[in-house]
Amino acid sequence: MQVREGMSTEVLTIGPDHTMRAACRAMAARRVGAAVVNDPDGEGVGILTERDVLASVGSGQDPDVERVRDHLTDTLVYAAPTWSRPPTPWSGAASGTW
Repeated sequence: MQVREGMSTEVLTIGPDHTMRAACRAMAARRVGAAVVNDPDGEGVGILTERDVLASVGSGQDPDVERVRDHLTDTLVYAAPTWSRPPTPWSGAASGTW
């Protein structure tokens, strides 16, 4: 089993200066739970997840004021699509082979 079998084909990329609301709208429109944050002038990438959004809004922050750069997760783990991955109890869910 390879990593590619668990990868999403929809990838949304946003910039760090987007407001949280703009990021949420883009994520909702694409029906994805996370967006890759790419800053061509900065220090690489991060990811904005639904959990990051909930933490911000849940603490009372204004999604029209808050910027993605202040809420993204920047500690990432990468994997190449061709790497092997161990099977998981749910790995057959996508193919219906439980």
